[in-house]
Amino acid sequence: MDDPFDHIRARFSRLYEPYISIGKGWYPLLLELDAELTTIDPDLRYAQIKEKWGELRVYTTSDIDVVRAAIHRAEAKSRITCESCGAAGSMCKRGSWYRTLCESCAAESNYVPHQAR
Repeated sequence: MDDPFDHIRARFSRLYEPYISIGKGWYPLLLELDAELTTIDPDLRYAQIKEKWGELRVYTTSDIDVVRAAIHRAEAKSRITCESCGAAGSMCKRGSWYRTLCESCAAESNYVPHQAR
């Protein structure tokens, strides 16, 4: 099976495992972000790409402000995009686990909407 992230994994810093831990719903967000970051800094290296607290997290070795701004925009999009299917989503909770899910994916996984205080 083809890995849609082979080109991204190739740009991980040698200090980190090239492991990408996100749901399929966020694949387009990551691919779009990577295309933007590659344009800004062709030598950019990734450190981590994962889901944390229901949000996409992308860590790089870059300290370029424009790179950080692009990452923040992608992280913001992840907060309203179902990480499972890519539909419109919101923060959901099951026990102490948080995920950004649409109503359908939340129901399938026994997650309930989470209201921030």
